[in-house]
Amino acid sequence: MSIKEIQFGEKPGYAAIVSAIVDAIARRKLVAGERLPPQRELSHQLGVAIATVGRAYTQLEQQGFVVSHVGRGTFIAGGRMVSASSEAPLAETIDLSTYKVPVPDIDTTLADTLKTIIAEHHPQQLLGASPTAGTMRHREVMANWLARFGLATTAGQVIITNGGQHATMAALSTLTHAGETIATEELTDPRMKSVASYLDRKLVGVAIDENGMIPESLAELCRDHPVSAIYVTPRAQNPTNATLPAERRIAIAEIARRHDLPIIESDIYGTLFSEGNEPPIAAIAPERTHFITSLGRISGPGMKVGCLVSPLADVARTQSGVGMSTGSASLIAVEIGMRWVADNRLDSMIRWQQAENIRRLSLLATFPMLSAARTHVASPHVWLSLPEQWRAEDFVNAAAGLGVSIAPTHSFMVGRRTMPHAVRLVIGSPSSVETLQMACERLERLLNAQPKGNFEG
Repeated sequence: MSIKEIQFGEKPGYAAIVSAIVDAIARRKLVAGERLPPQRELSHQLGVAIATVGRAYTQLEQQGFVVSHVGRGTFIAGGRMVSASSEAPLAETIDLSTYKVPVPDIDTTLADTLKTIIAEHHPQQLLGASPTAGTMRHREVMANWLARFGLATTAGQVIITNGGQHATMAALSTLTHAGETIATEELTDPRMKSVASYLDRKLVGVAIDENGMIPESLAELCRDHPVSAIYVTPRAQNPTNATLPAERRIAIAEIARRHDLPIIESDIYGTLFSEGNEPPIAAIAPERTHFITSLGRISGPGMKVGCLVSPLADVARTQSGVGMSTGSASLIAVEIGMRWVADNRLDSMIRWQQAENIRRLSLLATFPMLSAARTHVASPHVWLSLPEQWRAEDFVNAAAGLGVSIAPTHSFMVGRRTMPHAVRLVIGSPSSVETLQMACERLERLLNAQPKGNFEG
């Protein structure tokens, strides 16, 4: 794609130029290795000062989206850099186990938002209590946000929560009872397992494949065992990155109707999907589906703002789960999050996250073994099948010996099933692409080795 096809706006400032180029990378309109115009040429094209373009290029380079070479020009970053990591000390562990997303560069956005909030609210309002489900204004903003992603809901159905895990706890604690069984994917989010265990709920695994939960397996389970609810992650499922096709979503909804079961639909890993998605299960079976999402995957893990959307008849019930856990969401955090939603600030953050993820996936693609992992453009984790010689536990232990931390595969398993020969790698966790490259070099070497070999770095 030509840089001339990118929409910069009329006489853009440096921040608008940065945003437009990051957006083009996220949409894969600009790819690794593509050369950007010289600063003078782009400044002439846009009708802005050369210093404006220079500042934009500098910020893009500081963020790692471009690389500059004296005498050659500025290029979209991607691929592998020259590294001395094979000789690097192993004193510090590189974390690929903790689920993190990078915090986007938001320039003065946070400071500007806080100034506006403080100017419009008395401190006692911000530090005081809010309704258990959130203010009606905040619930309306979230309902409008969800409509963009195919979920038509009303503000009265939205319950604001302290993030996605809080919403999960509220749903599980009120829709099921102690000792009851919840059907979920046979590989599922460890935090969901922790919540279920804490609440004394039993989990039973439903068979999955590359497209996620298999409806036939769910139907058989519901027919042969007492099940009280279905918990499913249709997009960027953790750990497998599977995304349910429309026909499976419809089939799961029909099975739930047949057995009169509530569905808990977790979308906390799908918030970076901004377009071209299948409708959520909550849009297919709105009378029984409880939808969970969070803003933390977009604006950074410190944004503990999420929501639980329940059928109107069940809102009072699920809302009680918020009140008896951590209570209502932090008002100042919600105020920040909802302003960013209402002002469309999250759009640029989504594009930033996607561009950053593409940059990391481009690095992964340069390693023959690691490039075979199951990935998604919007997911900061990958699911890596291991070569024949490796068992998952042995690989995790060997990686630890090389200074790379990987979550044990058994932490994702539901029940006593055969351990898959695969591991989850959180490529969004390292603080920089350079650190991720060091981890990839060590893991690629390990994948090509035999167990019990010499893995010293």
